[in-house]
Amino acid sequence: MDIVIFGLNHKTADLDHREAVSKKLRTKEARQRFISGLLSIHSSVAAHSLIKEITVISTCNRAEFVMIIHESEAENINPIKLIENYILNYFFGDGAGNDAGLYNMFYTFKNKEAISHLFAVTSSLDSMIIGEPQILGQVKNAYNEACDLKTAGPLLNKLFHRSFYCAKKIRTETKIASAPVSVSYAAVEIAKKIFNSIDDKKVLLMGVGEMGKVAAKHFIKHGVTEIFITNRTNDKAAEFAKEIFGYYGKGVIDFAEYYKILTVADIVLCSMGAENFIIKYDDLLPIIKLRKQKPLFLIDISVPRNIDPEVNKISNVYLFDIDDIGKMVENNLDVRQKEAGVASQIVESEAEEFIAWKSSLNAVPIIVALKNRIQNILNEELGKYLNKNSDDIRTLINSIANKILHDPVKVIKKNALDDNGINLMEAAKTLFNLEQDINEKDETKKDETTRKNSNRDEKSLKIKLIK
Repeated sequence: MDIVIFGLNHKTADLDHREAVSKKLRTKEARQRFISGLLSIHSSVAAHSLIKEITVISTCNRAEFVMIIHESEAENINPIKLIENYILNYFFGDGAGNDAGLYNMFYTFKNKEAISHLFAVTSSLDSMIIGEPQILGQVKNAYNEACDLKTAGPLLNKLFHRSFYCAKKIRTETKIASAPVSVSYAAVEIAKKIFNSIDDKKVLLMGVGEMGKVAAKHFIKHGVTEIFITNRTNDKAAEFAKEIFGYYGKGVIDFAEYYKILTVADIVLCSMGAENFIIKYDDLLPIIKLRKQKPLFLIDISVPRNIDPEVNKISNVYLFDIDDIGKMVENNLDVRQKEAGVASQIVESEAEEFIAWKSSLNAVPIIVALKNRIQNILNEELGKYLNKNSDDIRTLINSIANKILHDPVKVIKKNALDDNGINLMEAAKTLFNLEQDINEKDETKKDETTRKNSNRDEKSLKIKLIK
């Protein structure tokens, strides 16, 4: 079995092409239709689908299909090429698989590369903003959906859980997510540094734009309970309050009276977008006297600026504008970029461990056949003298077989990843004449799969006839 990822993202495809894919994957039902089509792909000689397991990851910046596929059973069949052509034709119309321009927008990773890529994506090393936390939740949702649709089997289960472990390890052992890189979040972090704790602070939000909305959510997340909202249009402020707090108009202050809140607020975040200064030096000076020199923290993320820079000269007034916060974000991006190097090493280490585990699975049929052969010999010989149906004898046979095979199995597993391991497995098959045992087991599994598929097809036919 091969682990294959086929996909496109913000680095390889423009927005138009990403949107074309996203539109056809928008709902769970749409994704299910796409998956059903993929699972119907067979080679000319295979009785089973080329794809054994699949998970679809679809976000605004990427669409990736993580698959476990069967190896080709015929020399002239390239299963990956068949799947790639199907996907391109599905999203962009018949013949798209032959369009070199479209084809180059997609990437294909196999086995070790695929594992490393998924671990990097889940750990937010492949995002537009390194270290952003949303992608982990999006990957988890994709995996949970695959579990619901029963398209994630044992290998993808192991792969995705290992990717979640890798992401957690990177967030624990590096500082990749500790430095804020959004303007709104950085503004909240600055406030925390000035006041140490902000859960007991009063916040005034001036303006109801997207950055103000994100900042409000960050303030609430950090324990702020008193937030006042003002805007030149009261209706917009009321709607903003409903989205943030769940109650229409909660905390809304008439714009003509916002200056009254300046006497009690600790933090003011301004994103009004007005052409002139709204908070001026001369207006703020008497308010500070009323505050009895209690510190006032002003954040102006408006462009052009809406708070007079001169207010910084007033004692106990601290003003940060968009450039001040931008420098902090820029420094934090540098920190994340440096931490990304450490995180990439963790990804590679985890990927190596996973590929070693996957490779060791190749040895399982031989190890099982070898153990069965030893147990059968012991059972046959000891049965001549002892009651082989006794629980004690069965325990003894199992114990002896395990001790005989302990070192050989250990060596085979350890070397399963390289040519030496393959040679050892082939030698074991020859020395103990295991080829027939393994083939018989494979045939039994195929017969069972065929029987299940036949039963499923028969059931589907009955349902259609009933309808």
